[in-house]
Amino acid sequence: MKSIKCWVTLVSIAAALNPISVNASDFYKDKIVTAILGAGPGGGYDLYARTVMKHLVNHIPGKPQFIMQFMPGAGGQKAAQYFYNVASKDGTKIAKLSNMLPAFQVLRSGVKYDVRELNYIGRAASMQYVTMVWHTTGVKSLKDAQKAKQPIIFGSSGRSQSNYIVPAVMANLLGLNVKVIAGYTGTAAINKALEQGEVTGRAGAWSSWISRAGRLIKEKKVVAIAQSGLEKATDIKNGYGEPTPLLLDLAKNDDERAILRLLAADAAIGRNFSTPPGTSSTRVKLLCRAFDATMKDKAFLEEAKKRKLIVEPKTCEWLQETATAIVNTPAPLVQKAKALLGWK
Repeated sequence: MKSIKCWVTLVSIAAALNPISVNASDFYKDKIVTAILGAGPGGGYDLYARTVMKHLVNHIPGKPQFIMQFMPGAGGQKAAQYFYNVASKDGTKIAKLSNMLPAFQVLRSGVKYDVRELNYIGRAASMQYVTMVWHTTGVKSLKDAQKAKQPIIFGSSGRSQSNYIVPAVMANLLGLNVKVIAGYTGTAAINKALEQGEVTGRAGAWSSWISRAGRLIKEKKVVAIAQSGLEKATDIKNGYGEPTPLLLDLAKNDDERAILRLLAADAAIGRNFSTPPGTSSTRVKLLCRAFDATMKDKAFLEEAKKRKLIVEPKTCEWLQETATAIVNTPAPLVQKAKALLGWK
């Protein structure tokens, strides 16, 4: 009896000192984790979330199952507002939300979330946006685009999407000869419009270009002319075999540079995953470390390579700090950015 009491005491002490290791298996065992996506099935959100979740659950003590819940609408706002205000906060809900949420929080009115209160658990990859033009334009570099007499016509799925924001910046801030046609249903529709000659350009995540339109790149049907993130990916070459520049490098003064950084920060937020505000810090920490382990998992990395998914992980701490910095952009610069995009 004495030995039993001693064992119980030791377990109690261990639970108090390290509640994650003792209680997590009990909580997640036989549970189902729901992955909420701010987009429909079949796109980059789906591909990244499904691949990450498949391996993430193996690093969560108790090894729960997972299901996908698609919630497209309003440029990711529908999913974000549900996740922030309604989703359960017990650690069984994980979201792959729009990388634009921090920028939207300062650029758009009426948002019903605060990314500073989300619990980011990690980033699988950046969403380095690459501007591509159709090969028949004769434009092979950003310098060519700056001298183009015929407008480059970009396809866009909506004014709240990066495939609108990037060409709008190129036209309204940097003065390039660019026009935008909005209203396409998504990336696949814009790629089809490229091939049919309806449009001659698209701005999209490099990871999406590789995984969804690699054929067009391989066949040299599209040419990369610029990147629009915060960090340059040196492996992306233009039509002359030179590294493509950042649009950020074209800023003529500090204000333009700050506006470009704000509008390009979504690339840094990238393929992010989070839990709702109010989730216990113990479970958030557990999920952060499980995510870190997933990003180093050999099986995950092999599957990501097979699916042509870029893996550029960042920790939950880095992601939270980056999102908070975006939200704290000074108001005067926010107003200039909104005017640039034609947003009220």
